[in-house]
Amino acid sequence: MHKTNILFIALAALVLLPLGAQSAGAAEPLAVERFALYIAANDGGEGRERLRYALSDARRLADTLNEVGGVESRNSMILADPDRKKIHNAFARFAKDIEQRRGKARRTEFILYYSGHSDENALLLGKETFSYSELKESLSLVPSDVHVVMLDSCFSGSFVRAKGGSRKQPFLMDDASEVKGHAYLSSSSAEESSQESDIIQASYFTHSLVTGLRGAADASGDRKVSLNELYHYAFNDTLSKTETSSFGPQHPSFNITMVGSGDLVLTDITNADSALIFPDDAEGRYFIRTVDGLLVSELNKVAGTALALAVPKGRYIITLVTPLATSQATITLEQNQHFVLGSSQFLGVPLAQGRPRGDAEPREVFEEITEWTPIVVGIVPSLTIPMEDTDNANISLGFFAAKNRNIRGVQASILGAYTENYIQGVQGSLLFNMNGGGFSGAQLNNLVNITYGGEARGAQLSGFLNFAGNRFQGIQGAGFLNVSTGPFNGFQAAGFINIATGPLDGVQAAGFINIANEVHGVQAGIVNIARNNTGVSLGLFNFILEGVLDPAVYLDTNGNFWVQYQGGTNLFYTTYQMGYDMNWTPGKDADSFFLGFGIGTRRYLSKRLSLDFELLSRLVLDVSENNEYITMIENGEEIVTDTDEEREAFFNAFVHGYIPSARLTLNVHLMRHLALFGALNIDVRIAGQNNGAFETGNHAKSYEISDDTVWLYPSLSFGIKF
Repeated sequence: MHKTNILFIALAALVLLPLGAQSAGAAEPLAVERFALYIAANDGGEGRERLRYALSDARRLADTLNEVGGVESRNSMILADPDRKKIHNAFARFAKDIEQRRGKARRTEFILYYSGHSDENALLLGKETFSYSELKESLSLVPSDVHVVMLDSCFSGSFVRAKGGSRKQPFLMDDASEVKGHAYLSSSSAEESSQESDIIQASYFTHSLVTGLRGAADASGDRKVSLNELYHYAFNDTLSKTETSSFGPQHPSFNITMVGSGDLVLTDITNADSALIFPDDAEGRYFIRTVDGLLVSELNKVAGTALALAVPKGRYIITLVTPLATSQATITLEQNQHFVLGSSQFLGVPLAQGRPRGDAEPREVFEEITEWTPIVVGIVPSLTIPMEDTDNANISLGFFAAKNRNIRGVQASILGAYTENYIQGVQGSLLFNMNGGGFSGAQLNNLVNITYGGEARGAQLSGFLNFAGNRFQGIQGAGFLNVSTGPFNGFQAAGFINIATGPLDGVQAAGFINIANEVHGVQAGIVNIARNNTGVSLGLFNFILEGVLDPAVYLDTNGNFWVQYQGGTNLFYTTYQMGYDMNWTPGKDADSFFLGFGIGTRRYLSKRLSLDFELLSRLVLDVSENNEYITMIENGEEIVTDTDEEREAFFNAFVHGYIPSARLTLNVHLMRHLALFGALNIDVRIAGQNNGAFETGNHAKSYEISDDTVWLYPSLSFGIKF
């Protein structure tokens, strides 16, 4: 055999042998394959308050199960405010996918999560309902071995109770086990309301589920969270948070019917990319927040057992509350790091006076750990009266500058004021105010206010710039610029520009431009920019990335070519248009040019179809050869507009009036940034008002709706949106 052939065969063997080994390994079935459908419905229909956190709850649970719950992204789907058809389609898709995966896993599991409104009989989806009987029927069509259902909605215990099952022995995630059954968890009983909270920015039940699944529910210390552990944790945690609520306590309920032995493991914390480790001697209530102020998790740790909590990499502020003290630590968690929290990392912070709800006696708060100086007066921070014990003051007055650790009262200075930690009261100066740990009260300044640490509640008012680096609740008002990098709840008003990089609930109003990440409310300015806005953007130019952001070109049956831009939200958007009549006579230019502006709203009929309704006004410009000024411009002649009469004649020669119109558009969305559309346009001519606008260009047959007063001119448009 030729040496070249021998060499080729040898190389081929080296390549193919490993591939064959991989193929053989791939044939080995998976132990468990999980599929998950998450449904979030903030809109419960007319007469019901719109929820704020259903979608974010679904995303948090999806992230958790993806990180430590074995649900791969390809097996996961989130539906936001869906209709009945979308839910049925989703169940059909999962039924098909699971059927196709038979034999590739020893056991398949299907997880259904719903967050939204419901009553005793059905899930409430805006104007539609999805009955519990339909839900059970849809679940029965999903051919997985195990169904795990989590319902976070009012009266969801009705679904659990209606099933009529009984609790049997749950099962272990054992490769050899052949198990079938269901586990239903609901956020409340059949007669109770389920609640969400602005403080934790989530529903109580889902917050407990996510925290528990990430490790807080691990009672055995094996770094795994089982179904039993999760239910017991979610029940107790949800009840403890709602027992003093004005809506009454929530009692999560369950129904588990399984055939097998052991316990179903839902999450494995050892698979987490990064985690916080609480040693066995740690005890107290821990609150874990991002530096933006978002509450990631909280847990009540008892001494005796170590605990691991899976959290994504990032920078966190961890607050530890014990009966005698409150302390904080700021840590940076890296990828693939299991960070052990030690007591030496926590520094004490002062406690505030508190009183529980209800008839209970006021809880004694141990403020003796903090000694407050009634008044501190100084020229500069190093020269004060008294000279010592100036960290914590009720009143701090500085001639040039004032610096303290905590203020409970007033901190004022001519030039600048700085508080390292927390302010409860007012901070005021002429040039700058700076605060490192949040405040409850007000920051008042002629130039700059900055708070970069903890949560801020109240008012931040300055003549030029406000900056809030964490969660902010209240009013942020500046003559030029407001910046908020954490969750914002309230009113952000600036003379020129507002920037909110965290979620914003409320109003953002600026003299020129608003920039935001996620808006639940109103943006009002000349220019509005956001990634997402579930409310309204009121402006001349709106650029909403996940909203209406549609440049387009189209032709109409009057022979006109148009370029347009639609920008805003589905609820409200603005439309800009430019067009001209395409004169098909060889060698002849267009006779008319159009400029249009309008407002509109969009409603989705399905994932691929939507309807636009718009009110438009188009300015008609005469650019034909009959316009004597066009001839003068082409011949290079001078146009004189010195007098009012000359200027009016010049204006009237070009502007022939306006055309009000209404337009109904059907959009066919082929993909995210590509759609075809057809539209019905109705132009309106009013006698004595805009006759001149119809004297140029082509117009279809008119329909008189009022004797010699009003005529309607219908036309069709066809085009493409990008």
